Amino acid sequence: MVLENIVLDGSTYSQRDDAAFSFKLLMSFDFVFILYIMKNDMGITDVLCQVLQQKSQDILNAMHVLTE
Repeated sequence: MVLENIVLDGSTYSQRDDAAFSFKLLMSFDFVFILYIMKNDMGITDVLCQVLQQKSQDILNAMHVLTE
């Protein structure tokens, strides 16, 4: 991984420290959990947008599609 390489071989102490902090943050449970939730939300949003773009659908029918 690129961040691991920077942690080990970074040219300055500051660069290595920033990379180590970023790597630790990216590997944290909170980051992964939020990313998972965002993926699910974007999937629902995509379905809703596609349904609403169809001329024959109204908002109530689009909401019904989401609850299926």
